[in-house]
Amino acid sequence: MKLLKDETAVSISVGFILTFVISVIALVAVLTSFYTLMDRAEQTVMRSEFEIHGNDISMQIASIDTLVAVMNNSGGYIGVLEYELSLPDQIAGEHYSVSVVNSSHEIMLQSRDKAETKVMIPYSTNNIAVIESTIFSEAGKHYMRYDPVHRTLEMR
Repeated sequence: MKLLKDETAVSISVGFILTFVISVIALVAVLTSFYTLMDRAEQTVMRSEFEIHGNDISMQIASIDTLVAVMNNSGGYIGVLEYELSLPDQIAGEHYSVSVVNSSHEIMLQSRDKAETKVMIPYSTNNIAVIESTIFSEAGKHYMRYDPVHRTLEMR
C-alpha cells in the first residue's frame, strides 16, 4: 500500500525519458518524410527528362524514316546516314539506359537503380525497321545509323 502512494523522485525521471523518446520519434518521422519527398522529387525530374529525350529520339526516328521515303520516291539513294544523339551522361545524378522495344514500338528510358523512373515513348516508322538495342548513358557518344542495304536503323 505504501508503495502505491509514494510519489517522490519519479516524475522528473519519467518526464525526461518520455520527452526524450517522443522527441526522437518525432525527429525520425520528420527525417523519413523529408527523404521520401526528396526521392519523389528526384524521380519526377528523371521522368520529365526521360520524356524530353525519348521524344527527341522518337522525332529523329520519324525524320530519318521520312527522309528515306522521300529519297526512295524521288529515285535517290542514301549511302550511310548517321545521326549523333545528344544525351547527357547523367540525369539527376544517375546513369540510365535507352532501349528500343520493337514488340511495342516504344523507346524505354530507365534509371539503373530506380524502376519507378521507367518511361516508355512510342515511335512510328513506315519505311525502315528499327533494330532492337540498348545503349547506356555512361558509354559516351551515341549514334543512330541507317543501313540502306537492310533498310534498318540502329542505335549505338
